[in-house]
Amino acid sequence: MLAWQRRSERGCHGPRVAEAGYGVDEPGLIAVSGGAKLPEDEAMATRDEVRRVLRCEPAPAGGRRPLFLPAVYEHKAFFLDDTPSRVSRDADLLSRAVLAEYAALQPDALTIGLDVYNLEAEAAGCRVTFYEGDDTSIPGIRPGDHVVDASTDFGSRPVPNPLRDGRMPVNIEATRRVVAELGGDVWIRGALSGPFSLAISLMGAEEFFLCCWDDPDASKRLLEYCTAIIKEFGTAYLDAGAEVILFDSQASPDLLSPKMYREYVLPFTRSIVEHFRQVGVPDVPLIIGGNTTRIIDSLLATGANNLLCDFTADWPTWSSRCREAGRSVRRNMSPQFVASATPDEVFETARQVVAEGADLPGFIVGTAVVPYGTPTENLLAVRRACTADNGG
Repeated sequence: MLAWQRRSERGCHGPRVAEAGYGVDEPGLIAVSGGAKLPEDEAMATRDEVRRVLRCEPAPAGGRRPLFLPAVYEHKAFFLDDTPSRVSRDADLLSRAVLAEYAALQPDALTIGLDVYNLEAEAAGCRVTFYEGDDTSIPGIRPGDHVVDASTDFGSRPVPNPLRDGRMPVNIEATRRVVAELGGDVWIRGALSGPFSLAISLMGAEEFFLCCWDDPDASKRLLEYCTAIIKEFGTAYLDAGAEVILFDSQASPDLLSPKMYREYVLPFTRSIVEHFRQVGVPDVPLIIGGNTTRIIDSLLATGANNLLCDFTADWPTWSSRCREAGRSVRRNMSPQFVASATPDEVFETARQVVAEGADLPGFIVGTAVVPYGTPTENLLAVRRACTADNGG
């Protein structure tokens, strides 16, 4: 039994964390949450196997199951019987929560991050509201707690230090601990805000949209500043042994026109992806939720090699364009459905999702961000659908 799997002084209990310990304790079986066991051939994909999917390489003769990548962020705290506000502020709790997620779900990648859109802005001076007691609300930046406006001199404003400022050091230390525990054969990514989402966190949504209209140059100076922060934070993740994943859902066409995306988001995102490519990170996922069908070509132009088709987007269009472009794509299931349906209903729907992407190189099955308290058995039902008959 590994130390992070033992009951903590906070009393992690029930089926949320594997008390049986993680590892092969019976021939051909791997222990997971609540003492359940998965066959060895259903174990997490190795980093090399993940890489082959992301490169859209042809499947071997026996077939290849789709990767299983649920979006688990605030729900990480659930695995420790704790709250997002406490876990997100403590490197020990955060690392244990990520490792508990690993034990419970065996996803094909792990993400270091809980309230993923707050950290860079907080380190730059924004105030994040946390919740005390047993309140499981997600920490956030309230209106009025932003720190820049169109008159800010971004050229003289310091870029936060990921080893010192805000909670960036919490994520970096948690990364070190998870990497030390799991080694290099698991795809571990540090969560980064995208440039447009970070700009909104720093200035406020209404103010930033108005700034884009009234003072495009100031808006782009802010986006340049955001890009510098993101590159610096990402470099700290790399130094800690992880890779990176970029989240920019405030740039969804649900909020932003395709023309504005091309002008205000694409150049900065492309710069970030290229930066990480140049320092040796070939796999940079870009996650933008909502119906992104109208901006597929712009998303492909970012250079990110793993894109997202959210559950509200048009899958036939997405699958066709990604096949043509040779780009890996994750198709999300509805998080509300995954959280509220029965395990059998989740499994049958997930099987249909798997079947619709079975012949697509680079196909990944995921969920949008699952709510705190989503039943583990429902998430494992998605996983079972991915591994049943090689996902076919």
